[in-house]
Amino acid sequence: MHTREISLPGATVGGAILPRASRVTIRDVAFEAGLAVSTVSNALAGKDCVREETRRKVVDIAVRLGYRPSALARSLRSGRSLTMGVLVSDVSNPALVDYVRGVDDVAVREGFTILLGNTDERIEKQVAQMKTLIDHEVDGMVLISQHTEGKEVRELLKIVPYVFIQRRSPHFVDDYVGGDNAASTRKALTYLHELGHRRIGIITGPTASSTAMERLAAYRACVDDLGFDRDEDLVVYGDYDLDAGRRGMHRLWSLPEPPTAILASNDICALGVQDAALELGVSIPDQLSLCGCDDISLAGLRQIDLTTTHMPKRRIGTAAAELLLGKIEQGPNLPPQEIIIPGDLVIRSSCAAPRAKRRRRRAAAAPVAAE
Repeated sequence: MHTREISLPGATVGGAILPRASRVTIRDVAFEAGLAVSTVSNALAGKDCVREETRRKVVDIAVRLGYRPSALARSLRSGRSLTMGVLVSDVSNPALVDYVRGVDDVAVREGFTILLGNTDERIEKQVAQMKTLIDHEVDGMVLISQHTEGKEVRELLKIVPYVFIQRRSPHFVDDYVGGDNAASTRKALTYLHELGHRRIGIITGPTASSTAMERLAAYRACVDDLGFDRDEDLVVYGDYDLDAGRRGMHRLWSLPEPPTAILASNDICALGVQDAALELGVSIPDQLSLCGCDDISLAGLRQIDLTTTHMPKRRIGTAAAELLLGKIEQGPNLPPQEIIIPGDLVIRSSCAAPRAKRRRRRAAAAPVAAE
């Protein structure tokens, strides 16, 4: 009689638990069940060619033995690597975390593994990371706030399916998922207008970012539509980091007539504005109203309490991953899709009516002295 010895999780000798010597394979399950490997494989895959009684028996044995399907075996059967490449422009930026979490939600649900890369907003590093992901045979890529132009970038995009998040090309039609940047910016500026602000500064993101330029275009439209001060000195070209906020605040506050409110390119930039305001002795919101973009978790802390436009970042990441899976499963010939997910304005305590307007309101509300 042929016998075979395997080490199983929880197996004991003399009351002592033995460590598993090797991974339990599908052959171990087949041996224990007294079935062919192909039958066990079909049973675990839920195929109709296996009777329900046999399937339940195989599943029970697999669970008891601690069998876990091999990713390599699954990829060989499917002809895919079951990996998804994800590139972020700045891994330290908390605004990007929820995009990745949304992608990961879908990846885990569908049995994919994520390979994550950071590019630091440098196109040469992005190209190198894209090549690395392709060398690792990823089934597709999600590119979060990445460069969309450049000969090498466009050539690499021809190799595997991809989806852009929050940055798109003005010259190419790509699969893209993002927030409604123009509408969200208009909501923030309309709110400032309702508070009484007419002189509003903006610190933009990088000019290579379509998101930053969409927000800037919405700002310029509101200058016309809402009657804000038309002054190019109120526009500071910056970035999505703390230093951009600090520099922008110093520059705007040094103007002969500083703004009464600032719209920052994102919440991290707004934190830089807050830091510089503290250094300059400027009170927020008493002397200056401040609004950010993105609604990162830090923005809601009581000591920050930043008014900001909420971007549904996790939903955007989920939508991008599902769009990418469709491209992987149905082939590259599907027409490119664009998905825009609306955001909203989160009102906190960093904005108030301008000082002069508050003084006029108080004067108007003051009781008239009796003659």
